[in-house]
Parts: sequence; structure tokens; C-alpha cells
Amino acid sequence: MFNSEVFKSKTKELQAIMKIALRGKLDEKIEIKIIDEFSEIYLTMTDKYSDGVQSGKNLPALQRFAESPEGERVYLALLDLLERMELDFSQKFAMDLKHDLEKEIEIGKIKLSFLDGIRRRLHFARVN
Repeated sequence: MFNSEVFKSKTKELQAIMKIALRGKLDEKIEIKIIDEFSEIYLTMTDKYSDGVQSGKNLPALQRFAESPEGERVYLALLDLLERMELDFSQKFAMDLKHDLEKEIEIGKIKLSFLDGIRRRLHFARVN
């Protein structure tokens, strides 16, 4: 069963770790902004999906998983969000590499690194 509170705690932990270990290839403010924005997305969506499951709201992201056990719906919706974001950013990253856009490549590395951390924390919150 997925534990939303554990996931939110682990997301905040990831945010703090990534801020401490900035890559240094971009302006620090840009790196921090990316990390904060991604963290906020996952914290907000976790609350939104949790509230939707508890209240029975008809959220499109949750409709796809209506037949799944209630304790798994938030996890599945967040996993779906993660996979869509990974696909979008991977495609953009590939184009940036193709065109040798240095700043965008570094931004892509940060985003993909954060998403990798989110995937690990989603799994952790599901089993703990």
C-alpha cells in the first residue's frame, strides 16, 4: 500500500539533497528553481490525488485507476504523471543533445535526475 505522507517526506528530502549537491554548471538560482518547481509539483499532486481518492472526486488522473485498490490509486496516478514527464523531458533532452544546446542539456540533466529520485521515492513509499 502506498503511503502519501512517506512519499511527501521523501520528496522534501530529495529536494534538500539536490539543493546541497548542485551541479554548478548553471546559475545556482536556476538549478534551485527547477528543483523547487518539481518538488512542488509532486507535493501538490500527491495532496490532490489523495484528496480525490478520499473524497471520491472524479479526477481524470484517478479515473484510469478506478478499478485498482483504493490504496494504490494515488501511487498509480503519480507513477503515470512521472512516466509522462520522463517521456516529455527525455524527448526534449534528445533534441537538445542533437542541437548541442548546452544550457538546455544541463537543465534536462537536473530534471531527469529529479525524476529518477522521484521514481525511487515512489517505490519506497509503496513498500514502507
